[in-house]
Amino acid sequence: MVIRKKVSGGGNCQVSSTLYNAVLSVPELLVVERHEHSNYVPYVPKGKDAAVAYGSYDFKFTNNTGNDIKISCTTDGENITTTLISIKQI
Repeated sequence: MVIRKKVSGGGNCQVSSTLYNAVLSVPELLVVERHEHSNYVPYVPKGKDAAVAYGSYDFKFTNNTGNDIKISCTTDGENITTTLISIKQI
């Protein structure tokens, strides 16, 4: 399984929001903590953001797939792409 999500915008919350949307694509990944922004964010649809703030807001999920997951994030300076890769255990 390889899941890719790509959004444009800026900052730490763009990374967490992109990861959040990738996690939503895998039913076995359970979101355990997620916070919406109090204001509009332009880089994802309403309700699809994941705000983070050091010491208060975080984004957390539990992996119930039975396999390890590799999280890969890349950027081209404007867009972030998050890829979730299932690593089958031997």
